Amino acid sequence: MNQVGKIEKINGNIATVSVRRPSGCGSSCASCSGTCSQANVIVETEINEGYEVGDYVEITTENEVAFKQIFILYGIPFGLMMITIAAVQLLSTSPNKDMISAVASVLSLGVSYILLKAYDKREMKKNTLKLTIGRKLY
Repeated sequence: MNQVGKIEKINGNIATVSVRRPSGCGSSCASCSGTCSQANVIVETEINEGYEVGDYVEITTENEVAFKQIFILYGIPFGLMMITIAAVQLLSTSPNKDMISAVASVLSLGVSYILLKAYDKREMKKNTLKLTIGRKLY
């Protein structure tokens, strides 16, 4: 996955790069009616000579890391929702078990949101994203 980042600071051969986190609606924020504000992710990565503070660079993320993140982002909510629906359908004897499973599945999405927020904070602290600086853009 390729992204654009801005070099904020250089300390030896380690650069601090500000990378805009991709949003759920893609890269066409100007045409989007949503009012989301995407925070920049600050990462540190090794660089070669020839880069200066303020340069915009192409950032490449390792595919296996990106695929793992995508699987977790979509897999956890889907799996938790399916498990919730199945559990309510199998364990409930109420005549309204369809309505109960629908409400419980929506609540499970809220729980998965909380789990994913905690996971995201932990991953950002560990800095597991393997980013490589490519060419200078402008």
